[in-house]
Amino acid sequence: MQPRTQSITLSQRFNAYVQLTRFDKPIGTELLLWPTFWAVWLAANGQPSFKVVLIMFLGVLLMRAAGCAINDFADRKVDGLVERTK
Repeated sequence: MQPRTQSITLSQRFNAYVQLTRFDKPIGTELLLWPTFWAVWLAANGQPSFKVVLIMFLGVLLMRAAGCAINDFADRKVDGLVERTK
């Protein structure tokens, strides 16, 4: 007997990644962007290039997503014991 496989749509996969990386909850990204953009602004004497701003923006998105995924992995055993995350 063959193991039963479930087909997962592209939309379901995309939604899973959005939830894992918390892109549906932008406050963390905004809190990380604020000091990053201030630093870029100050370092460039008030005239940062678009390229630098874009690189910093993408870096913030990547670091926030990675941090959320790593946190979920680290808390995987604890989350089952906490009422809020059961």
